[in-house]
Amino acid sequence: MPTMAADTASPTQRERLWQIDFLARFRGQVTRQDLVHRFGIALSNATRDFTLYRELAPSNLDYDHRDKVYRRTPQFQPLFTYDREHTLQTLTLGQAAGQEPCEQPILVDAAPTLNQPSLDVLAVVSRAIYAAKAIRIRYVSVSSGESEREIVPHSLVNTGLRWHVRAYCRTHAQFRDFVLTRITQADELNTAIDLAVESIGQDAEWNRCLVVELAPHPAAAHKRAIELDYGLAPGETLQMNIKAATAGYWLRRWGVDCSLNARLSPDEYQLALLNPASVYRQANLSIAPGFTQETPNP
Repeated sequence: MPTMAADTASPTQRERLWQIDFLARFRGQVTRQDLVHRFGIALSNATRDFTLYRELAPSNLDYDHRDKVYRRTPQFQPLFTYDREHTLQTLTLGQAAGQEPCEQPILVDAAPTLNQPSLDVLAVVSRAIYAAKAIRIRYVSVSSGESEREIVPHSLVNTGLRWHVRAYCRTHAQFRDFVLTRITQADELNTAIDLAVESIGQDAEWNRCLVVELAPHPAAAHKRAIELDYGLAPGETLQMNIKAATAGYWLRRWGVDCSLNARLSPDEYQLALLNPASVYRQANLSIAPGFTQETPNP
């Protein structure tokens, strides 16, 4: 943060300046009410915070008099240095929203990861989610290499291994997952989205929840040890409600044998999927351990 701020702002005011900077960068807009709700301060204090912020970064915000909101400008330059993990956690927990948790949070099930996305890419994606807008990306796929896509993102997901953005892909006319670290460039588009096709409400896999039933692997030598790991009574099973769109990721993360006959080694996979036929019909498990392309019997 510039030296000037250290001389003119108290520690609590610096925290509020960070809040302005964060919301402008990752949500695209910020209001005085955001500070009032987040910090419990008077509106006059929030006004002084914005005045100081605009003195420190005069090119970062434009005030929309009609909507009474400060919007991020194309010339925006962050006033603060951001730590990737802290930024992801803040977005996940909603600490910067200045609001109650929304019905449809944009981040789901955060966990520490070895690879973290570019904050500039994350900011573009995050703003597009909040504004329900499309973005143009350069994306490097493992199967097809680098290409340009137009996508309409609606949620961020941490699988425990990497961060994904769930989005409608205009190139393939379907909802897909895009690994954030494979996006080399992201630019905002001002074109309207087709709510009847591209909105989160149209993502059937995302909105469909299914029940997966897990149990200690049937070939495990000492099933009771596994039951204790998961707080299960003898013979009890785990029932988890998960989104169809994320089922493969979670079953892989939890190390669940998803083969039809629990054929994987219990030394590596301590849990087994008890209802694979049902789950196969409802979700794409192509990355789940033991998944097979053969059609399971009901």
